[in-house]
Amino acid sequence: MEKPQVIFIHGGDAIRDPEKLYQLLRARSFNPYEQKKKWRDELIENIGGNYECHTLSMPNAFWADYEAWKIWFEKMTPYMHDGLILVGHSLGGGFLLRYLGENTLPVRVAQLHLLAPVVLDLEDCDGFLIESSSWAGFKTAIDAVHVWHSTDDNFVPIAHSEKLLELYPSATLHRFTDRGHFLTESFPELEAVITTT
Repeated sequence: MEKPQVIFIHGGDAIRDPEKLYQLLRARSFNPYEQKKKWRDELIENIGGNYECHTLSMPNAFWADYEAWKIWFEKMTPYMHDGLILVGHSLGGGFLLRYLGENTLPVRVAQLHLLAPVVLDLEDCDGFLIESSSWAGFKTAIDAVHVWHSTDDNFVPIAHSEKLLELYPSATLHRFTDRGHFLTESFPELEAVITTT
């Protein structure tokens, strides 16, 4: 029997102004000896024996382009099987929201997890947004949709997830007050839902 698959889509920036990108890169701190562990790493470590986990490195995370991400994501579709679990963080959540609203995957998705997803107009998210006035839901069959957001998120305000709940009320919103943009080392609540649902 095949293990359930979990595919992770990371966040990014769809910056179009080169100077703005250069400023962002200059301002970002970097120390190769102080790489922080991410919740995704711990989650994969904890469930990897029972799940087939894939972390897709999407093209040009700082200069993200929806069409490029779509092409790359579709390279994975021949390897997907029923009962798929998709996890998208930030721009990755916005990508999955748009992609699954416009395209039909050849498999049934058991769980879709959108962590601080980009839904509304937000700077540097060009091309990744759904048209909320005409979005008609998902074309792909999805058993359960979970939306995760924290009220203290300084990157993607919780209004994005609240708007998504208006558009898709059958989703479950997991609301926090102290997780920021989910840049933590662990995420036990997400792991619990993945492994018990």
